[in-house]
Amino acid sequence: MNMINIGLSGLNANKTALDVTAHNVANVNTVGYSRQQAMMSALAGRELFSAGSGVEVDSIRRVSDQFIVKQMWAATSQQAASNANLANMTMLESLLGGEGFNISAGLDSLFSALNDATLKPESTPNRQQIINEAKALSRRFNTLSESLHGQGNRISDKATASIEHANSLMNNIADINHRVVETQATGGNPSQLIDERDVLIKQLSEVVEISSTQQPNGSLQVTLASGQPLILGSDAAQLKATPIVNEPFIQNIEIDFAGQTFAVTGELGGQLGAYDDYLKNTLKPTQQALNEMAENLASEFNQVLAGGFDLNGDPGQALFSFDPNSPAASLDITAITPAELALSSDGTPGNSDTLQALINLSTKPMAITGLGNVSLNDAFASMVGKTAIETRQAAVDQKAAETLFSQANAARDNLSAVNSDEEAANLMTFTNAYQANMKVISTANELFDSVLRLL
Repeated sequence: MNMINIGLSGLNANKTALDVTAHNVANVNTVGYSRQQAMMSALAGRELFSAGSGVEVDSIRRVSDQFIVKQMWAATSQQAASNANLANMTMLESLLGGEGFNISAGLDSLFSALNDATLKPESTPNRQQIINEAKALSRRFNTLSESLHGQGNRISDKATASIEHANSLMNNIADINHRVVETQATGGNPSQLIDERDVLIKQLSEVVEISSTQQPNGSLQVTLASGQPLILGSDAAQLKATPIVNEPFIQNIEIDFAGQTFAVTGELGGQLGAYDDYLKNTLKPTQQALNEMAENLASEFNQVLAGGFDLNGDPGQALFSFDPNSPAASLDITAITPAELALSSDGTPGNSDTLQALINLSTKPMAITGLGNVSLNDAFASMVGKTAIETRQAAVDQKAAETLFSQANAARDNLSAVNSDEEAANLMTFTNAYQANMKVISTANELFDSVLRLL
């Protein structure tokens, strides 16, 4: 009868292996699924000189390597960050290069009008053209500033949406942690739950760069790369954005966990990190430089005009007006008339000394944060050039991140994904083994019947 028991153990073990293989085949197209294997071991014999008692399935193994999975999560964070950065830089380059936003073109037109006026400084049409070009230049500053502000608001909204998505993911991951611990404690197979958790953590790593530590009870501890806690067992943190005073779209990112609030230190990584870095280190300096350009333009023009006289012999009036809190967005011209333009240094209608001083402003170095002491035209050209260089570098970084992402996913799939050819071979192998064990049982029955006939 031992032969029958041995065959029966083989039937059961290979039936389980066939079930596992069938499950793998069924999930060949399931995103994030890790193939499984039935792990078998021989049963020792219970009698003297016994070959053994057959076979048993010790466990259902989930084929995965946590090191490879962590590499995939890191590559996902890097790719998400590089994609977001490239999109932001491309938009900025497009804005600065737009025809209607080109400050250099507006400056050229204004100084061209000033040069044309030197032929006949007292000419009303020439003076009107100066006012017209000053107005057009103001609008360029206004529209570019508004567009940069609009981009900042859109990115801030994306950051808010990313935070909400991350909070939802963390709650779900914490819930799965709890279910994995329960399933593992009762001897169940948590493979499906772990696959689901890995998919959610991959999605979380798109938002922020994470670090993880496997716990003995089967749960996964998740933190930011800088160490702040996100998920501990079945407890999840919540990210939140706190507005900064006098900053229209820049926010501080904080973590609420177990009744405590932590300020996020270090790089966030992922999409959220890319948004935060762009707003603070690219868009804000660009807006600051644009504001300083507008303020310098208005202040220098108004100062030169204040030292001159208009066609009526009256002291000069300001050409530009602006709000010191937002010079580029508020830059405008005053209600000055052509006759009130103080282009003369002594009140003589044909004198153009003050006009020449205005023309000289085209090459006057002015202090612009991040760009140095440069002329306004050179300042904008440097801003455009710097943005173009950073955009090209962002494109290079994005391609490199895409390559790493593809390699990391390929490494994971090579190990864990279902291979249809391999599973087909397994089906034949386990089917043959199942049938062979049926033959063992059949043979045992024949021998038993033979013995009975001898009695």
